Amino acid sequence: MLRICISGLTGSGKTSLGSELASDLGVMHITKVQTKSYSIFKSDKKKLSKSSREIETANAKYAKDFDSEIAKLASTHDCIVSTWLGPWVVKNATLRVWLDASLNERVRRKARQKKITISEARRYVMSKDRNTIDSFKKLYNIDIMDHAIFDIAVNTERLSRKDIISVISLLSAEK
Repeated sequence: MLRICISGLTGSGKTSLGSELASDLGVMHITKVQTKSYSIFKSDKKKLSKSSREIETANAKYAKDFDSEIAKLASTHDCIVSTWLGPWVVKNATLRVWLDASLNERVRRKARQKKITISEARRYVMSKDRNTIDSFKKLYNIDIMDHAIFDIAVNTERLSRKDIISVISLLSAEK
């Protein structure tokens, strides 16, 4: 089975790259998309959503249920998983990829994506990164800044998305 797990900090390109790679390979894309009031789990087969109030009041349970659902789907489907914790929760991943980009680049991407100012985007990115890093440490005792489990780290500022997809496709075919 093909299970490629992509992770990275806010704005590194997880979702964009995961979507394009899944399309190119013809496999399921499993991701999580944040909106103002909803957190949505998406795959080709399912869509689950919870209001942000539900998430705030049951954050630990929701997070663990979400990660359990990802692991379950990935165990039975060829897929690309582009979530923060995918590389840790998907057992027997074919390839684990860490996406990297400078803070300035990630801020620029989020400002463009959310149509907000650079200073608003900087606050958003830094807050989301810190909250996510802290919550995964607390919930799972996982340090997502420890990249020892990854097969490859890619700087998404230096390579085009097409080149990154080529490298990932080549590496996953060799495994």
